[in-house]
Amino acid sequence: MLPFDPANPYPLVAADSHTYTEAQKHSAEVDHWLGLHTEEIESSLIETIPATERKALWIGLPVRSLLTPYTEIRTILELLKPATGDSVIDLGAGYGRMGFVIGEHYPETSFTGFERVVERVTEANRCLKLKNISIATMIEADLSSASQVLPPAAYYFIYDYSIPDAIQKTLDDLKRIAQKQKITVVGRGRSARDIIEQQNPWLSQIVRPEHTAHFSIYRSQT
Repeated sequence: MLPFDPANPYPLVAADSHTYTEAQKHSAEVDHWLGLHTEEIESSLIETIPATERKALWIGLPVRSLLTPYTEIRTILELLKPATGDSVIDLGAGYGRMGFVIGEHYPETSFTGFERVVERVTEANRCLKLKNISIATMIEADLSSASQVLPPAAYYFIYDYSIPDAIQKTLDDLKRIAQKQKITVVGRGRSARDIIEQQNPWLSQIVRPEHTAHFSIYRSQT
């Protein structure tokens, strides 16, 4: 069991202490507590976004499949241990769940979430403001655009946010940043991790990655 406790909304728990379904249910309760109207917004997007664009934007999926559970985000951050002054960037951030966890447990770390769907960005920023989380912000951005330039950061999180070509474009952008500084990339989902492992040896084959069932941690060469 994984009960929701408003005094500890993002608990650090062992992966084998609960099922993934329980983590998803717990996350839905956290979303409700935060005031995030994820279900309503995702339902409305099906009506407003053309069918030809939905796949690349992950529109039509249940929220539980679209978003990373809060408990998993807490585990990832515990492994990364971002320091004071570090920046964490979520590429394809959905509703900015990572920003809420960082605001609670790593308030000296900044968070920026890039998301293409403006309705998700607006809702996330609304709730971040409600919770007075000033170190986190969401930005509307098309990461596949040639004009989109990523800022430098210590940590980047990539879920399967779009089609493979878009993910590879993002990794090309990260490679340029890694030529100037060391970065850590968390890959989550089959597509993102496959692309990193098979097409980006600069990230996957020089420094040994850390693999778990749902995500992998990759570090560029120092």
